Amino acid sequence: MAEILKVRDLSVDYKVQNGYLSAVNDVSFSIDEGQIFALVGESGCGKSTIAHSIMRLSIDNNERISGSVEFDGKDLLSIKQADMEKIRGRHIGMIFQNPLDSLNPVYRSGTQVAEALMQDGLSRSEAGDRVIQLYRDVQIPDPEERVISFPHELSGGMRQRVMIAMMLARNPRLLIADEPTTALDVTVEAQVLSIMKEMCKKRGASVLLITHNFGIVAEIADRIGIMYAGEIVEEGEVGEIFKNPLHPYSEALLSALPKIKKKEGRIKTIEGTVPRILEKKAECRFCNRCPYADDICRTAAPETKFVSEGHSVRCHKR
Repeated sequence: MAEILKVRDLSVDYKVQNGYLSAVNDVSFSIDEGQIFALVGESGCGKSTIAHSIMRLSIDNNERISGSVEFDGKDLLSIKQADMEKIRGRHIGMIFQNPLDSLNPVYRSGTQVAEALMQDGLSRSEAGDRVIQLYRDVQIPDPEERVISFPHELSGGMRQRVMIAMMLARNPRLLIADEPTTALDVTVEAQVLSIMKEMCKKRGASVLLITHNFGIVAEIADRIGIMYAGEIVEEGEVGEIFKNPLHPYSEALLSALPKIKKKEGRIKTIEGTVPRILEKKAECRFCNRCPYADDICRTAAPETKFVSEGHSVRCHKR
């Protein structure tokens, strides 16, 4: 299966008062056509930074970026801004964490979805009809009424459906979903995930899913990359990672999941927090929280190695 996105040796450092903060370090992964790839990890490990780097959504240009992000044969980090604007929305769509922040409060929801369609040459009436059909596709009830509703008149689940409809309106080949169900209850979350999975299957789109919820990953993802402190420490098929986690951080995350049976004891926790890396050192970034760490972990950064086809880990002990 052909690769649609190939990220190689991506590093992102943000300029701060004391130097540079290492947000992403030497990250490499690829996504095939029609595949759902999940990036998982604690808050602050660099997941959203990767998404914003792919889309070139820099806020104040205070970052230092190296590596490559290849989409459809083009390195997105080196093309002109005008060319990148043609790719955003049309070829790569993005769903942000909070749809209420992403939708303009003074415009009706349908108007905001139709705006993207009219950029592709549709008339206002054609775009309006297409929006109603998109609302039906993402299971918004009474779509004729909802297209004239303002964002504050919609529930959180409906606003997220509007964002999905907006991103799917122009049939992008890659959809980046950054914590798409964070503010939703479990029932609506299941509905939104089902919609995303069905839409991608029907349209043949690929998905980069960013989340910290293993339940979501198990439900819809094909492959998973587990991130810690800006690095992908383990990558592989979802079933393989769940069955045979190799990195100590992967083991710790899976051990922290709620258990079905009460007799299995209290939920395990991971001591400590994700560090702020202001100075890149020759060490494993997880060594201060790892129960297996020894001298080599504190004096040398581990290399990524493949333990089987498609299953890689970044650890001295594996």
